[in-house]
Amino acid sequence: MKPCEGGLGTVPGYSFSSIKAEIRYKDRLDFSLIASDTRCHCAGVFTTNKIFAAPVALCRERIGGPVKGILINATNANACTGDEGLRNARDLTAAVAGELGSEPESILMASTGIIGVQLPADKMRSAIPQLTGALSADNAGLIPLAIMTTDTIPKECAASFTTSRGEFHIAGTAKGAGMIAPNMATLLAFMITDAPVAKRDLDAVFMRCIDKSLNAITIDGDMSTNDSAFLLSPISDSPLSEEGDLEEFEAALRYVTEKLAELIVTDAEGATKLARITVTGAASEEDARLAARAIAESMLVKTAMFGKDPNWGRIACAAGYSGADITEEKLTIRIEDAVLFTKGAPTEKNLEHLMEILGRRSYTIHVDLGIGNGTATYMTSDLSYDYVKINAEYST
Repeated sequence: MKPCEGGLGTVPGYSFSSIKAEIRYKDRLDFSLIASDTRCHCAGVFTTNKIFAAPVALCRERIGGPVKGILINATNANACTGDEGLRNARDLTAAVAGELGSEPESILMASTGIIGVQLPADKMRSAIPQLTGALSADNAGLIPLAIMTTDTIPKECAASFTTSRGEFHIAGTAKGAGMIAPNMATLLAFMITDAPVAKRDLDAVFMRCIDKSLNAITIDGDMSTNDSAFLLSPISDSPLSEEGDLEEFEAALRYVTEKLAELIVTDAEGATKLARITVTGAASEEDARLAARAIAESMLVKTAMFGKDPNWGRIACAAGYSGADITEEKLTIRIEDAVLFTKGAPTEKNLEHLMEILGRRSYTIHVDLGIGNGTATYMTSDLSYDYVKINAEYST
């Protein structure tokens, strides 16, 4: 596996388009399409929120069948819009399918934006010929721009990998800067590959990679109605089957998902810091995840990060209420190489060195529970004044 420059455009066999359909605002890209030259298998992961958007309901129905494309709109989530919202999603995807000469069920949909507002379906439907007519491999770079909401930077990455059958590619793009919490992390993510992978293998590999990346980040502990992540792979009579080939595919996908996760947390609303919370020595992996997530989502830990305050007591406290098996006498906490608490007792610290660490854009907080072999890492951001400002004004 090796990283590649660029994003979706590095993968052959797909075309892209984004147009200004004025779904909510004038003069911004807001209506996009990713189309495959051939029918694809699609692996998908969606929000676990019991209040979920119409496009999520649509995709859950269709994810098991052949997929020709994904229709995407920004600025309107089509969530909490009832039967009309689902009808609109069906009608719009059917119109796209008609333009592409494919079955209605072969088009998936993803939406992002404000909740509780019906899509301007007539306006969007009339824009579909323009959208499909603009499909081109050269338009790949428009997709990361068109899906941004409160994001400040477009997010994309790509990798290639070599198998017994030659070289293949995988690339992805994502949006997300707020309402980010695991299961799955609140975002839209679109990944494509030219490697033919059987549906069962695609689903299994995708879930393993998501669990270690997009499901291991948190910004504010909040979960949206629209979380969706997709991976398209062309259907083939001879999919990759050699164990080594699938391992190479998984390594490349893991790189892409982890890079996208890192970009999301780096671009968190108002963030000035990215911290990796690494928990080791837990009784189980589940315990490690519990402790890491509790620390990563603690408002007190996040505000201490923003203020460069070496308040390790907040870290210990969050680990203690996480639900993980924990004993104070076995607990050790350090930030990078600065040890703050060892086996139940505070340690003397070099404050000058510690403040240098806390002033960095990113660093790792290490927490050793001293009990077993369970490990987990979450990425999180600090909580700043700007986060409050952005979210206080979102709908107006």
